[in-house]
This record gives sequence, C-alpha cells and structure tokens, in this order.
Amino acid sequence: MNRNLSSLMRNFSRYNSTINSDLNLNFMSKNVASKIILDAKRKSNLKFAELANKLEVNKVWLTSAILGQHPINEQLSRQLVKILSIQRPGDEMEKLIQILGSIPDNRGLVNQTVTRDPTIRRLNELLDIYGDTFKTLIKEEFGDGIMSAIDCTVHFEKQTIDDKEDRIVITINGKYLQYKNDK
Repeated sequence: MNRNLSSLMRNFSRYNSTINSDLNLNFMSKNVASKIILDAKRKSNLKFAELANKLEVNKVWLTSAILGQHPINEQLSRQLVKILSIQRPGDEMEKLIQILGSIPDNRGLVNQTVTRDPTIRRLNELLDIYGDTFKTLIKEEFGDGIMSAIDCTVHFEKQTIDDKEDRIVITINGKYLQYKNDK
C-alpha cells in the first residue's frame, strides 16, 4: 500500500512539474505543446471533427498531429491556435508554433510500456491477430512489398446499424511499396 501511494505521489509530482514548465520556453516539447492544445480544445468544447472541418483537414491526421505524431505547418498551426483562442506572450506563442511544426523525434513511440488502455490493447490485439493475414494478402495480391504508413490516409467514422448497434469503421488507405530487387 505504501509503495502504491509513493508511486502515485511521484507521478503527481512529475505531472505537476510538467504543468509548471508549460511557461518555460526551455522545457517546451511536443508533449507540452500537445497539452496546451488539448487543454484549449477541451475549454472550447470543439470536437476533433469540428476542428478538422474548420481547418479543412482530415480529422484522424489532425488528432494524430495534435497528439504529437505529425508536424503541423506554420499556417495551419496559427489557424489552430486562433480557433482555440490560445493566448501566449509573443516569444512563447512563436515557440509553440515552432514546436507544433517540428518533426517528432519518436514518432509512434507515444507509449513505450504495455498499455492498460482497453482501446489501445484491442487495436494491438487486432494487429496481433490479423497482422500476418494482412501481410500474406499484400504479398499474394501485390507481390513482395509493404503498405506505406507514411503515404497513407486513415479515416474514422461511427456507423449505426438499424438504429440500435453502433460500429466503429477505420479505413487505412496506404500506398503499396515494392521491395527493390537488385540483380
């Protein structure tokens, strides 16, 4: 019990120091920039789909970018902070725009530990179950290659069947990349 309380206090202390460093330019990172944007989004009561519509971008891409997985170009970053009414002193606003536009150092490594989040676990489970199937079908139907995760679009939608069953539809449209065959 003491160990759990001690761990909780350490985590709170880390979280609190992250919040306190929001205003310190030397410590601003993708994570801090994401927290600033997410906090403003929460206060605005806008959904990701609404933000994406206002910015004329794909909602999945925008959500991923806000979570730190993609750079957001300067013009889009400025529109985003304006829509969310984010107010920061000059240098800090420029740093926020710069960080939002930076290429992530650890793309895809948001959570390096085994997650307990059930949604992420189910998505990982889906790839564990169907990953080899996808790979086999790609090889059979396209040849020796892969589906790009860089040149791809992802769409997410809610589907209701007969007004009683909600379904989640995730569509991944990735470019086929053939392995080079040097002779």
